Amino acid sequence: MDKHSLWRKAFSNFKTYFQSPEQRPQAPCAVDSTDTEGDTDMDNNSLTPPHSFHGRRKSTRKAKHMTWGRVRSHLLISNKARGTVETFVDGDAQEIWPKSAAWFLGPKAENSDLLGELVKSAVDLHVEFRKFKYFPLDPNYVTSDIKEQKSFKEAENNIRDGLEELSGRLNNSVPFFNFRSQGHMLWDTTIASNIGYIAALFYNQNNVASMASGVTLQLEREVSKELCAMVGYNVYQDEKEHTTEYPGSWGHLPNGGTVANLEAMWAARCLKTNGLTFRKMLDEKSDKLGLRKVYDKFTFKNLKGENVLLKKASIWELLNIPIDEAIDLFDSLLENIKKEKMENKDLDFDNLFRCVKNFTLEQMGAMDFFRMFKKEYKNANMEPSMGKWFSPGTRHYSWDKGANILGLGRDNLVKVSVDQHSRMDLLKLEEELHKCLVKKIPVIGVTVVFGSTQEGAVDDLENLLRIREVFETKGLTFYIHVDGAWGGYFASCLVQKDKLMRMRLSTYSSRNNVTRSPRPVRREACDPFLDAKLSTHFTTQLVCLGQANSITLDPHKSGFCPYPAGGLLYKNGNIRKFLAQTAAYVSHGTGKNDEINLYGIDGSKPGAASAGVWLSHKVIGLHNKGYGLLLQQCTFSAGVMYALWCSMERRQDPFTIVPGIPIKESFKKWTKSKIRSDILEAETGVLRLNEEAMDFIRENGPDTLINSLSINIRYWDKKTNTWQNNRNLEKQKDFINKFYKRCSHSYEKPSMVDRGIQVILNSTIWTRNENGGAYKYMKEALGLDEKDEESIGVIINTSMSPWLRAQKTFKRVGSIIRNEMYNAYGAIHDEPQNLKLVSPNLTHDPEWSGSIFAELETSFSNPSLCYHALGRFVFDSKDIKKIQEISSGKLLLRIVTREKMTVYDLMTGGDKENINQTPTQERKPSSRKNLAMENIKDKIEFYSDSDFHYQDIAMPEVSVTVFYETKDGKIQGEVDTKMKLGRVLRYQHLGRDFVDEDDYPPSQEYFLYADDKTAYLSHCPNRWPDFQQQIQLDQIPVTQAKAELKNCPELFEEAMKRGVVVYLPQCETGGRPVLSRSKTKTTVCRDPLACHFYNALAWSDQGAFTGDMEQITLKFYDVGKRWFNGKKINAGYCKVDFPHLYKQEGDMWMDRREDDSDYEVDSSNSDSD
Repeated sequence: MDKHSLWRKAFSNFKTYFQSPEQRPQAPCAVDSTDTEGDTDMDNNSLTPPHSFHGRRKSTRKAKHMTWGRVRSHLLISNKARGTVETFVDGDAQEIWPKSAAWFLGPKAENSDLLGELVKSAVDLHVEFRKFKYFPLDPNYVTSDIKEQKSFKEAENNIRDGLEELSGRLNNSVPFFNFRSQGHMLWDTTIASNIGYIAALFYNQNNVASMASGVTLQLEREVSKELCAMVGYNVYQDEKEHTTEYPGSWGHLPNGGTVANLEAMWAARCLKTNGLTFRKMLDEKSDKLGLRKVYDKFTFKNLKGENVLLKKASIWELLNIPIDEAIDLFDSLLENIKKEKMENKDLDFDNLFRCVKNFTLEQMGAMDFFRMFKKEYKNANMEPSMGKWFSPGTRHYSWDKGANILGLGRDNLVKVSVDQHSRMDLLKLEEELHKCLVKKIPVIGVTVVFGSTQEGAVDDLENLLRIREVFETKGLTFYIHVDGAWGGYFASCLVQKDKLMRMRLSTYSSRNNVTRSPRPVRREACDPFLDAKLSTHFTTQLVCLGQANSITLDPHKSGFCPYPAGGLLYKNGNIRKFLAQTAAYVSHGTGKNDEINLYGIDGSKPGAASAGVWLSHKVIGLHNKGYGLLLQQCTFSAGVMYALWCSMERRQDPFTIVPGIPIKESFKKWTKSKIRSDILEAETGVLRLNEEAMDFIRENGPDTLINSLSINIRYWDKKTNTWQNNRNLEKQKDFINKFYKRCSHSYEKPSMVDRGIQVILNSTIWTRNENGGAYKYMKEALGLDEKDEESIGVIINTSMSPWLRAQKTFKRVGSIIRNEMYNAYGAIHDEPQNLKLVSPNLTHDPEWSGSIFAELETSFSNPSLCYHALGRFVFDSKDIKKIQEISSGKLLLRIVTREKMTVYDLMTGGDKENINQTPTQERKPSSRKNLAMENIKDKIEFYSDSDFHYQDIAMPEVSVTVFYETKDGKIQGEVDTKMKLGRVLRYQHLGRDFVDEDDYPPSQEYFLYADDKTAYLSHCPNRWPDFQQQIQLDQIPVTQAKAELKNCPELFEEAMKRGVVVYLPQCETGGRPVLSRSKTKTTVCRDPLACHFYNALAWSDQGAFTGDMEQITLKFYDVGKRWFNGKKINAGYCKVDFPHLYKQEGDMWMDRREDDSDYEVDSSNSDSD
């Protein structure tokens, strides 16, 4: 759906307002002298002015059929029976299930009352704990006398001031909780995890030992058992239930996935040489310990299931003992000692364990350890080696760190290339494993990624397990670790809430199947918004998860918990004994209360993190109606974003967009327009019942929530009348970098608001060696040079919002992204110019601070100036008086850049580094100390950066010439000075949404912006021919539509400081410009505004055409119209210069506005099912 269709749909909500004369404010309609015949008014029975273009145009849009969803949105439905709420979101009635909405604070802190109540409760309970739990009769130290002392009050004020300063700096952080944050593996955290963290924070527990964390360490144990059960590991109440065939699991919460992966690699390396360690220890110590009899009979089961005497086993056999058998060698030795009924005080657990540890690689060091087996290796014709570790090219960088830290060496961390879906290529892995088998090189382990950090890919664990079985028949085995830091929590989708047990694959696949019905499918009250089942591939791998030897999964990623909270689970809990360390000040603990951190890498770590995870699990639940449901909602969001990426490209775009995961062959008939109509534009109820569309979302796109994609510029070939893709890889990466600069934020100043950053994405590169099949597919699809093997740029979109569909977020994001792609294209192709800007500001006021609004003078014939660009600029303070001296009354202020530059350079700073990142001191009074801060305006002012001085603005200086222009075009005075861009208000490329001659907006479109005192209008050009216009309003408009905004007009004022789009439905010309012919036959647009008073509609969401609409009144009798450009903007435009937009039919040039219903998604590299 195009933006103007969205406008017409939302505009209908305000029909009553414009139909009712008594509601319409009455005001005289002053007639302008420019080409108008009189006053205009709205027809009381129509949304359309009687003579507007919108009333007589022949639309090129297809009429939409009435659907159940459209009818239902206007009906009053009883919600109590279904446990749902009927609410309006962005003007559409939507059915909302509230449960998951209570789990988070919300993008706009909608649940702030609940959070405040819980935080207060946590503080109060802790205060009571301090007062009454232990020794309540102990005296107070901080007495009332102390509190009255001057130094005490100064210390209090220092704390308050410090918090205010810190908060002021933190509010420039990236808002990861917002729907606009679509780039990183973090989103909002659950209220439960936050309040659990805060509650435990006051107790300052250190989970290094039970003596420092008697409660939170136990919470960590409980959480670890819950996670082990979720992934399918055995969880025993009594360790005696453990057997080698059915081992009991164990886990803990390290500080993050990097530590967890390193620890797992460390454990596997220890395990690999465990057979050699036991052999050497018993060879040398069995007689001394009286274990000769035990040693002579001591056996282990080999890969064929045969009992083999340890003393007779070969080096290769000892390096390839079955994983659980190797882990339990120590327990097996203890069991054999017990069977022999040997009574020796030196054979207790601790003494025997220390004896074994003395012969480990960790104790001796690699060189001494392998020197000890020099003879055995030589006899076996083998080279001593710690072995190799295999991981996919999409691995997390922690694996490279681990290989270096553990001394494996970079060459022994073998990066296996990935296939077209960014999953590890198992054929290549088999080839590498076969080489190790032939050369007798031990394989320590293989990493299986469950959700790669850049592609969201899930490796094929099911077939890797089969491969291991095959190689075990040949005498080689290895440890399998699943790096599920990102994807591990998805295992909750397979856990049934009522039974708290994992489902079979067939049960999961068949549950909640959508059936066609004339009425909405009744869903359980806990189902909020739409959710999508995981793909068949992913669920298959999750079913196998319990067969992995260890798993990393991070609560602070897809568990929606605050940092630091990683997770590491072992299938066989005895493996932790390989990692046991001792510390004199740490109690060892016993039995169920063993000290977790004696077995890992972490030392001190906050017990508050475990408390947060524990409470989040308690509230939401690790099952299909808790975390499983939440993650399936996120999966649906990621699927919608995948559909958006697949269908975003239009025929006229000078760039191509290629999703990282190709659409499957069985969905080849899904064209771009079909994806848009059946998924993106479909009513929620209709989409839910569309099995084919829901299946498209389920089976296509990323395995987890990360969409990777790439873009490339293209050129129009006039000979063939087709696009030709850029083949240069460096230019492709430059395009990515220019785009990414406008979709990312990574420093404190300037803020995202001042930079005009409206969406956050991420970027990376793909290389031939590490991304293999995906690299090859992407490179071919982008049309890049096949011979060039350099890296290609890739964009990352991470969708963690479960409510993306309900908020129409994808439409906002899509509108923003298309514009930024056009801006990036312009950054590469635009010719540097001496840019001309026009300001509507009056500068003769003695109190003028040097801040102005200025708008680029646009030209449709010059692609380098084809922008609607508007910003707030600040002049160098030392030149303010010079500028005022040449000003006179209401003359128009003009600015010309002295150096040639592109619009991209002006609006972003170009390739120059941002300056002045040091904190700005004493920039505003202490608002919170002097004000109650109950007033919305005070809060907005406190968080505003509008008071930055020239030297504090972290943008490069631009050398300009400033002058004033009289009505007859004469220049009055000139001042050479410098200015900085203080805030980007609008940076729209005029080619982003090609509008054909029959499809101008239904009404005149303006951009409304303001400072503290004055509001302005700037007309939004759409396509040739069109015009620019600047108007100063008599007063700052106040919204009339929403009750909550009536009570808080400051919110709308703040919105105007960033700019909002407004429409003037009373303008009788509609959205089409009024044309006249000059004597030179140049196309000229006339001023369409005959009045000085208009009822208008303002979009609450700048330029995205998906927000709510507000009713406002615009008056401009005083200063009024400042500038009108209806001639220069259109001068020199010739359709023959734009062959990608127009085609020649005979002597006429017609719009190349083709119906792209047959415009297929590129499937030349589609995946076969």
